[in-house]
Amino acid sequence: MSDDQRLDPQLLTVLTTEHFVLQTARGGTIGEANGRASIYLGALSSALIALGFVADQPDTFRAFAAVVLPAVLLLGWFTFMRMVQTTVENVLYLTRIQRIRHWYQQLAPDAPWFADLTPRVPGEAASALTTTGMRPGRLQMLFTAAAMVAALNAIVLGTGVCLLLRAVEAVPLPGAVAIGVLVGAAALLGELVVQRRMLARGVGE
Repeated sequence: MSDDQRLDPQLLTVLTTEHFVLQTARGGTIGEANGRASIYLGALSSALIALGFVADQPDTFRAFAAVVLPAVLLLGWFTFMRMVQTTVENVLYLTRIQRIRHWYQQLAPDAPWFADLTPRVPGEAASALTTTGMRPGRLQMLFTAAAMVAALNAIVLGTGVCLLLRAVEAVPLPGAVAIGVLVGAAALLGELVVQRRMLARGVGE
């Protein structure tokens, strides 16, 4: 960076404004993710309460579950996909913010406020995430809000499969439960793979 670029007040104003806009956009992605998660959890809770009211009426329970569980599951899948997208957006905004902070650091290389910055390397998104206290990695994918929704989706799907098998009396209860668990586990694994691929493709790493 040349001295003219470093001291240009117009450039400083532009980058400061861009920093503010990016931080606001990050807040928007977090707010949307929280809102979508709340809608999904509210719908799931309401469905479970409603199923509890008709649990003592087998015919009504089966009919109600056949309508409600697929609808909740569909909402959950839509919620999961959008929450992964907002995560990608959030990481991209954070990466751009860190680029601006690197520029700030060059203005005051000895200042302590940018001590958390790491050198800009090919894994730029991972470096940006470390400034938030996160340790990027595969295990970290289990702690996202999207992964939480994915786990609930897997439970709903596994439960639905178990109820379906019992409704048609295809297998005894232990077998139906085992099949439901396997289907749910496979669904969770599939959603985590989708999350991983979308993040890798979205942030370019």
